Amino acid sequence: MTGMDFLAAYDAIPQDDVPQRVALLRRAMTTGRAELFAELRTHRPVFGTPIGVFVTRHPDVLEVLSAPETFTVGVFGPALEEVLGGPFILARDGADVHWRERGYGQLMLAAEDAPRVRELTARIADEVLDEAVGRGTDTFDLVQDYARLAAARVAVAYLGFTGIEEETLHSCTRRMQWAFAINPGRDPEIHAAGVAAGRELHDRVAEVIARRRSAPGDDGPDDVLARMLRTRLPAEYGFDDERVNANLVGYLTGYQQNATQCTATALKELAVRPEVLAEAERAAGESDPSRFDAYVWEALRFHPFVPVTPRLCVRDHLLAAGTARQTLIPAESVVLACFASAMFDEEVLDAPDEFRPGRPPAHDLVLGYGAHDCVGRYAARVIVPELVRRVLLRPGVRPLPGAERALDYAGTPFPQHYTVRSGRDAVPAP
Repeated sequence: MTGMDFLAAYDAIPQDDVPQRVALLRRAMTTGRAELFAELRTHRPVFGTPIGVFVTRHPDVLEVLSAPETFTVGVFGPALEEVLGGPFILARDGADVHWRERGYGQLMLAAEDAPRVRELTARIADEVLDEAVGRGTDTFDLVQDYARLAAARVAVAYLGFTGIEEETLHSCTRRMQWAFAINPGRDPEIHAAGVAAGRELHDRVAEVIARRRSAPGDDGPDDVLARMLRTRLPAEYGFDDERVNANLVGYLTGYQQNATQCTATALKELAVRPEVLAEAERAAGESDPSRFDAYVWEALRFHPFVPVTPRLCVRDHLLAAGTARQTLIPAESVVLACFASAMFDEEVLDAPDEFRPGRPPAHDLVLGYGAHDCVGRYAARVIVPELVRRVLLRPGVRPLPGAERALDYAGTPFPQHYTVRSGRDAVPAP
């Protein structure tokens, strides 16, 4: 659809025909999201629908996410806590849980970890790539044979999921995230699968914690779980081993699927732009990786892993007050803050459709914004680019020519397959 094609088609459907309006909207979100958002930004930037109010302009998205006391996580928070079996940062607003656990999370997932996490990621990524390339085939699956395994092994080494298989970490988090984040109709089977996966991870982590508690000392792994077990907080804060468990599993749930799919989608966005890919390859070889990192985050602006985040408006709110688009959002409305639209707002970004690494930080909403931005952003900021960088440092390991866009979701919300050449016959660069 181009121009005002979507809105014309949507408005032509009678208001009381909710199923047809919702079907058209979901189809547009699936097959032409960028075009849909461009049309909404221009003609209906605050767009009320039966599934929620779409907020598409950059300042309006920031306004929603800057007011957690008005726009809460009540849309998905209860489902998340059922999946995790306990309170968690992302499931609550306010001082009682959110800000206390936010501070705790920033201590545990410390900013100063970033350099060693990058080194750890590089080592693990190279090991997994060696395994994939070493099979001797002409191609391998970037998602199954590399990204999911490398991400999970980083989680084991950095977060502390020692002794838990990579497949368990990956499959459980897939079911969990599907249940609370990508299940708007609250399908009971999807939700039950997520709860069961959460219980499975909880029980495995409880075993890890018990082993760590029974063998204290300085010889154990230096990871986030060790830091959590060493930390002593006042009893009234309630950070017992069950709370440690829920937080550790929560950190993994916000990391594993996202890191896996970002590796594939960032590579895809680079590969469909040959000149940009060539620039990124040169930057990947530099001693300072920061210039390369900018290519990855710009790539993810075109394909963010969270394109839309829902909020529950708990009181009447005049959005974008004083502008031509000001809109009263009634209490109890579901509001859909559209990251994927805000990052292309032509009134804020210069030439948003151009691939420009190094845009201002305020234009990068890939890791969220406001009270519920990514609590593990310091680790994420090095893990995700390094997973992509290690691929580009391998001569010949690239998406198949002509199939650069061929991400296969295999009936799930997450990329499951992405075929790349193994590069086993490639000649290393001099």
